[in-house]
Amino acid sequence: MNPFRAVLYGLLYAFFWLFIKVFYRIRVEGLPNLPATGPALILCNHVSFADGLFLYFVSPRPIRFMVWAPYFKQPIFRLLLGLVRAIPIDGEGDAKNLIRSLRGAIGALKQGEIVCIFAEGSLSRSGAMLPFRRGFEQILKRAPAPVIPACIDRLWGSIFSYKGGKLFWKRPKRFRYPVTILFGQPMPATSQTWQVRQAVQKLLADSFSLRKYEHKAVHRQFVRMACRYPFRMCFIDPLPGGRELSAMKVLVGAAIMAKHLRPKLDDNPNVGLLMPTVLGGALVNVAVSLMGRTAVNLNYTASRESILSAMKQCGLKKLVTSRAFLQKLNMDLGSDVEYVILEDLRKEITKFEQLRTLLTFMLLPGWVVEHWVLRLGGHHIDDIATIIFSSGSTGEPKGVMLSHHNIISNVEQAAQAMNIGPHDRLLAVLPFFHSFGYTITLWTATLVGASIVYYPDPRQAKEIGEFCQKYACTIFVATPTFLRFYLRRCEPEQFRSLRMLVTGAEKLPIKLAQEFEAKFGMYPFEGYGCTELAPGVSANMPDVDVNGVRQIGHKRGTIGQPFPGVAVKIVDPDTMAPLPPGEPGMLLVAGPNVMTGYLGRADLTAKAMHGEWYITGDIAKLDEDGFLQITDRLSRFSKIAGEMVPHQRVEDEIQTILDNQERVCAVAGVPDEKKGERIVVLHAPLENMTVPQIVARLNQSGLPNLWLPDERSFFEVPEIPILGTGKLDLQTLKKKALELTGATS
Repeated sequence: MNPFRAVLYGLLYAFFWLFIKVFYRIRVEGLPNLPATGPALILCNHVSFADGLFLYFVSPRPIRFMVWAPYFKQPIFRLLLGLVRAIPIDGEGDAKNLIRSLRGAIGALKQGEIVCIFAEGSLSRSGAMLPFRRGFEQILKRAPAPVIPACIDRLWGSIFSYKGGKLFWKRPKRFRYPVTILFGQPMPATSQTWQVRQAVQKLLADSFSLRKYEHKAVHRQFVRMACRYPFRMCFIDPLPGGRELSAMKVLVGAAIMAKHLRPKLDDNPNVGLLMPTVLGGALVNVAVSLMGRTAVNLNYTASRESILSAMKQCGLKKLVTSRAFLQKLNMDLGSDVEYVILEDLRKEITKFEQLRTLLTFMLLPGWVVEHWVLRLGGHHIDDIATIIFSSGSTGEPKGVMLSHHNIISNVEQAAQAMNIGPHDRLLAVLPFFHSFGYTITLWTATLVGASIVYYPDPRQAKEIGEFCQKYACTIFVATPTFLRFYLRRCEPEQFRSLRMLVTGAEKLPIKLAQEFEAKFGMYPFEGYGCTELAPGVSANMPDVDVNGVRQIGHKRGTIGQPFPGVAVKIVDPDTMAPLPPGEPGMLLVAGPNVMTGYLGRADLTAKAMHGEWYITGDIAKLDEDGFLQITDRLSRFSKIAGEMVPHQRVEDEIQTILDNQERVCAVAGVPDEKKGERIVVLHAPLENMTVPQIVARLNQSGLPNLWLPDERSFFEVPEIPILGTGKLDLQTLKKKALELTGATS
């Protein structure tokens, strides 16, 4: 380098070094994974225009970046890129240009240098990680070198990212913007594209976990938000005589409720709640958190035995509820249960107390309210925020313990993936005992500043359509079972304000989605989650088109791409060896949203985990673009003559034959002396087709003969057993199948 270039390089280096030090807080992990000498190929995600700058300054060795060739045509960029000896790559030109680009990287590696490739090929326009391109495999074949997976986190939303659809022209979120950079363990030069992408995805999940001690418990974050934006609309009750509460009014109401609740409860850290999805139910959940207690929202659609089992596991003797709801529920839980009635609690609260609390919170800064007025300093991120009991579809309900860290992590993951913000209004119908109802429609919406319209019965399609239109809701989360009600009874204009409709809890039938789109002009996006994962894992999102560059956000028939900060992999159920894209296997999930464990069941917790990976029990496959497709539950297979037969696949074929978007059949497995097990079909009353006709069509479907049920395996039932969440009730289904066949479990 000549003296002029050396001086220029020194000046620019000092300028950018000072710029980064002043305006950013950089955390680097795994730096020893970069080799001190010799070649290495860094493969990194690409979320911002400044990614290369940050990597360059944290690396102890110079990095040769492969950069899109058109940037070299701009004078300023040509100067900067020339100083750092960047390698132009022209993937858009002819084969000769591409080969020339690869030769530059090959030569650098052969000379013992570090080369970095942003393997996605372009900046993310949505915040989601794009498919990795295979070009680096050709480089490594000619110049073998260790592969260093790397990730840059937290720059999505900065002025250098495409969040909001534009670069640069947006206000910085904060001074000294946090940035996390992780370098992973070196991988062999023979690593395939999908393996490296999976390693980078796992690093992103690890990066989200590193945020843990920067976070406060969910209610402490809400206090700060409410004090900063006191007049922002928060909770809305659309029922006659209902209220609309700003963030400050929610905080005041919850704080007063917590004060009056505390002396009426025992010392149990768990507080049992028996409340529907109404404003009062949301308010009491916030109040319980402000008390530093764990909210246990009981599943009032479950059996009496399931509710009592949950109460026993949590040591609950008292339940917080509403007299009106208790009368409507009409369930006797026994004389040992004591009720704390919210209507009686409200009578103790005076107007003067409300006004005094409101003025106190309005006049004091948020940190004073948090630490000195509410005294929340002892509430930590590792405390258990809620215990949510599984539906009991396959046995006795298990208590899933979710910490504030789990909830906050999933709030950030979902908010980034779904782009939820203060501009949104959620229509909330899922119950608080449902993990999606608790995390997404309570805390996610609350913490990002969105407003929520609460309605207690997701089956009341007429009212839901009217309220969606009246309050101009933008996001709606439901299940396919509930979508069928809306398809029949709602008008197209009632959902016109929605920008996103997400379904989960069960498989979204393609025919149902198409009929919904035909009527409402909106295709429902299917998502996926588990209670044990707080719950969001993945979801389809709208495609993003920025400056003529279109990036795919959804694929029909899939459950979308994993949320940022969630790592997934498909493994062989027997060996736990990772499987490549396209091959079905067990779905494992890792990330900071993975539960703390099952309440009082360390044995079940250990069984559900494979190291830091949660074993979902779902059979899935991953495509080349990173989209997941669930094929079945492992528990919903029958082993017939040594072959695994998927119940879901047989169900789907029968539904297709019947040409009905309603769930009219369900498949279960029962013991069989000859083949070990056989499948039976429980179906609702048939209208336009007989069982022999169905069997005949199945024989022509192309399914393996071993999978096909005969006529004696079909049984009519009054209705298909469904849980309150919309899922198939597998426990009742199995019981009915055994009863109808006379088989013994």
